[in-house]
Amino acid sequence: MLVDPALVLAALGLGPETPYEVEPFGETPGSPARFIAGGRTVIVRRVYDDTSAMNHAAVSEALANAGFAHMARLLGFAGDATIEEEVPGATALQLVPPPGSAEAAMQALAAFHALPVVEGLDWGMAPADLFPEEDIPLHRLGFASEEREAARESLAAARRALLDSPFGFAHRDATAANVLLGQGTAWLVNFGAAGYGPQLFDVAAFLLTSGLEAPGRRVLAMTYARARGIDPENTADLVDLLGILWGIGQQLGLPRRIIESLGDDGATEALKLAASRIETGIRAPAGGSPVAAAIRKALWG
Repeated sequence: MLVDPALVLAALGLGPETPYEVEPFGETPGSPARFIAGGRTVIVRRVYDDTSAMNHAAVSEALANAGFAHMARLLGFAGDATIEEEVPGATALQLVPPPGSAEAAMQALAAFHALPVVEGLDWGMAPADLFPEEDIPLHRLGFASEEREAARESLAAARRALLDSPFGFAHRDATAANVLLGQGTAWLVNFGAAGYGPQLFDVAAFLLTSGLEAPGRRVLAMTYARARGIDPENTADLVDLLGILWGIGQQLGLPRRIIESLGDDGATEALKLAASRIETGIRAPAGGSPVAAAIRKALWG
C-alpha cells in the first residue's frame, strides 16, 4: 500500500491503535486497495506517479465540490490519496455490462463533460498543441510503407476533425477499467489524467474497451449526444472516426504499459483484453464517416 495506514485511520477519525486490514486490488504500484477498520470499509486510491496522484486528488475534490453524482463519494484524503466510499460496481473488463449500465456510462460522461470545472492538466493549451501535426509511427504496428502512405491523407483529415471536435473538461482515460458499472448506473474513477482534452475521446475509449459490437457502440454514442444536446448522427460518426485515432494511440503505447504491469498478472491480462477489443473495434465501422472508411480501407483492406 502506497499510503501510510496511520493517515487513513486519522482521516476516518480512528485512533492509530485501531486494527485494520488492507486488500489490494492488484500488484502494480498504484493499484487501489480496500481498507477495513473500525467497522468501515473504504477504497483508498493513489496513482503511483506523483503528478498524477496530485491531479487525481485535486480533480476528485473539484468534482465533489461540484456535486458530481457519477463518482464514489469522497470521504477524505490521506496525503494525496483519496478515501472513497465503496460502490457496488465492476468494470466491463470483469463482467458483461448489467442492463442499462452502458447507457448510464454515457450519461455519466455527458454530465462530466458539461461540468463548469477548470481543474486538472493542460488548461491553457490549444488543441493543436496537445495533438501536433506529425506522422503517426504506424510502422511500429506492423503496417507496410504502402499501407502507411495510403492512409496518410485520411489520418491527417482525422486529425483536423479531432481539432474541430468538442474540447473541454475531460477524463482522458475513460477506458472500461475506469468506469464501474452497476445495474442502471455507472461511476467514473481514477482522475489522474483528467483535465483539458478532446471529450469524444472519452466516449470512444469506453465504447472500444467494453467489448461492444459496432451497432451497439453507435447507439450509445447517440445516447451520449442526446444527453449533451448535440446532433446524434453526426456525433456517432465522429466518435467512430476519432476512435480510430484514439485506438491507434493506445496500441502504440501498449508495450510500455505491459512492461509497467509486469508482476501483476491481472493487470497484464486486463491490458491485453482491452487491446484486443480496441483492435477489433477500430476495424469495425460504427459510423458513416468517409474519412473513417478510407482509413480502414488503407490499413485493413
